[in-house]
Amino acid sequence: MKNQDLVLIPNKGLSRLKWEYEQKRTSYDDLLCFGTADMDYASPKPILSALCEVVGKGHLGYPLASDTFYDAIHDWLLRTTSWDIDAHCCVSQNAGIYMSAWNILETLTRPGDKITILTPVHFCFKRMINLNGRVVIECPLISENGKYMINFSSLEACFTSGSKMFWLCNPHNPIGRAWSKEELQKIAELCSKYNVLIMSDDVYCGLVFSGKKYTPIASLSKKISYRTITLYSTSKCYNTTGLRHSFIVAENPELFKEYGESLEKVGLGYGLNIMGIAATIAAFNECDEWLSIVIKQIQKNYHFIKGYFAEHLQGAIVAESEATYFAWVDMRQLRIHHQQISYLIEQEEHIIIENGAVLGKGGAGFIRINLATSEENLREGAKRLKHFWEQHSS
Repeated sequence: MKNQDLVLIPNKGLSRLKWEYEQKRTSYDDLLCFGTADMDYASPKPILSALCEVVGKGHLGYPLASDTFYDAIHDWLLRTTSWDIDAHCCVSQNAGIYMSAWNILETLTRPGDKITILTPVHFCFKRMINLNGRVVIECPLISENGKYMINFSSLEACFTSGSKMFWLCNPHNPIGRAWSKEELQKIAELCSKYNVLIMSDDVYCGLVFSGKKYTPIASLSKKISYRTITLYSTSKCYNTTGLRHSFIVAENPELFKEYGESLEKVGLGYGLNIMGIAATIAAFNECDEWLSIVIKQIQKNYHFIKGYFAEHLQGAIVAESEATYFAWVDMRQLRIHHQQISYLIEQEEHIIIENGAVLGKGGAGFIRINLATSEENLREGAKRLKHFWEQHSS
C-alpha cells in the first residue's frame, strides 16, 4: 500500500493513558510524557483500513481465524527470521501479551516454582511472578561501557538453584539489546542442561535497528523450540496496544495442548478479538515499509538523545541500544535517592519518565525515556532534563 508515511497524532480528542491520564493527574498544561510504552505515531494505514473494513461489514460477532491469519504469521516469521513453522499447529491467540504469559505460568509452573528473569526488565515480569505465587530469581545484567551483557556464570547459578522456567525478553526492555544468536545459543544450552523451560517475550521483535538482527530463541533448533513458548503481538511494533490481542508459538505439541487447555479454563478458547486478527494480517502482509520508517525515526531520536546527553549532561550515560524505542539512562551520578528521581523530574521539569527502580536489580538510579514521539518533544524534553541535571549536580 502506498502512502506509508509516519504521522504524528495531534493531542486533541484522544483519551490515552500515556498523555491525557497524566495531564489530568498532574494538571500540568506543559507536561511531556515519555513514560507509557505507546508510540505517538498513528498506527499504519493498512491496519486502520483493515479495521474499518471489519466495521464496514457490519458484523462484530465471534471471528474465525482463517488461513489468511495463519499464513500471514508463517510468512512473516519466515521472511524476517528464516523460522519456518506450521502456524496452524503451533499458533494460538490470546487477549494480550501478559494474558499469554499468565496462561503459560498457570499451565507450566506451580506455586512455589522458581522463575529466572534478567534484570532490569519490565516491572510486569516480577510482579506477575510474585502475584501468582511463584518465586522470582533475578539475574542482573552487567554493563560494560554502556553496553549490557548477560553474566552467564550468574545465570547458570540461577538455574542450578532449581529454576523451573526462564522468562526471556528479546529484544530486551528497557536496555535495548537484541540478543545475538551466540548469546541465545548459550542460554539454550544452559536451559537444556538444567531442564529449564523458556518463555520468550518477543513483543519488540520488529523494532531492531539497522545492522542488527532479531533471532527467536526457538528458531535455533527443534530441541530448543520444544522447550520454548514465544509470545508475539502487533501491539508495540505497530502501535496497537489498545486492541489487547496476542498470539503464541509453541512447536511442542504437548505444551501447545496444555496451553490450549489453560485458555479453556478462562473462556478464551473460542472466538477471540476480531480486530486483533485483522490487524495482525495487515501488519505482517502490508506494513514492512511503515515499520522501516519507524525504525529509522527511532534510531534518529536515539542518536539525538545520546549525543545531547554526552555533550550537555556529562555523567548521565545513555546505554548502547540495538532495538525497542527506549533510551536507558544512568542518572546515579546525581546521588538522588532512586525512589525520588522520577517524582522530582515530574515536579520540577513537568516530564513523565519510567523510574528504573521498579524494574528489578540494576535499575535503581536509572530512567527510561520513550523515544517514539516527535523530535520537537524530544528536544524540549532534553532541554528540561539538562536543567534538572544542572540544578542537582551543583
